[in-house]
Amino acid sequence: MEAFSYSVSHDLSAPLRHINGYVELLLIRFYDFLPDKARHYLNNIADSVSQMATLIDDLLQFSRTGLQEMLFADLNMNIIVQEVLVPIKQENHERNIEWRIATLPHVYGDHAMLRLVWTNLLSNAVKFTRTRGKTIIEINVIDENDAFIFSIRDNGVGFDMQYAQKLFGVFQRLHTNDEFEGTGIGLANVHRIILKHGGHIWAEAEPDKGATFNFSLPKNKED
Repeated sequence: MEAFSYSVSHDLSAPLRHINGYVELLLIRFYDFLPDKARHYLNNIADSVSQMATLIDDLLQFSRTGLQEMLFADLNMNIIVQEVLVPIKQENHERNIEWRIATLPHVYGDHAMLRLVWTNLLSNAVKFTRTRGKTIIEINVIDENDAFIFSIRDNGVGFDMQYAQKLFGVFQRLHTNDEFEGTGIGLANVHRIILKHGGHIWAEAEPDKGATFNFSLPKNKED
């Protein structure tokens, strides 16, 4: 299934580039000759192509995660989180976001994969709090006997816990694209990465009262 997803996603990319290229040519070369309705249709096509391209990129990432060999090393989670936050803060500089970040431990894991985990979870926290006048995002850790439990808590829109199991499935979304953009693959990828590290991931939330995403990672190499 992973090889099939990679093949399909890769083969779909070329025709999408062609569609997008021809739409751009029409808008650039014939813009003045097109009626408003035709321009509107072409812009809708371009938007749909962009959404499809994003979906394909996410599918490729999902398939690569399943096939990718893990490169374990001692990792400083503080450094990884700060690396991830640089572009997030730049892209949301106009937002009023308060970051409350605890001192995080070292873990044994794959740098690229765990960076992807933090990127997805923190980006989601920012995305689902954008309706708030002031956003508060907290990153904490609990030191258990044999594992570290990390948590990302926000004061965003939250969700109904009866749908919590849908969160980590491919193409499963709890919000429409009109509310919040997304492809429904990111959390499935995060789930797969955490499982590959021998950990677990789960979420807690209430509608309009924010959400908390937790994931555990074993402390020791042999775990």
